[in-house]
Amino acid sequence: MYPNLDREINANGMSWRSVSGAIGMPESTFRNKITKGDFSIGEAFSIKERLFPKYELEYLFEKAEQPA
Repeated sequence: MYPNLDREINANGMSWRSVSGAIGMPESTFRNKITKGDFSIGEAFSIKERLFPKYELEYLFEKAEQPA
């Protein structure tokens, strides 16, 4: 999971549906990628450049620690 990305999506009044539409990805695919933490580098850059240019890529796509 990418908690910072999810936080910024919500803080900016967006939804997973609106973000997925903005990058041309089906919502179900976006949902799967954000919860499993497996965006490609190209997808990550697209999200950052189109929707969150003021944030660092490392911040947006920092993964949550997985329980042991």
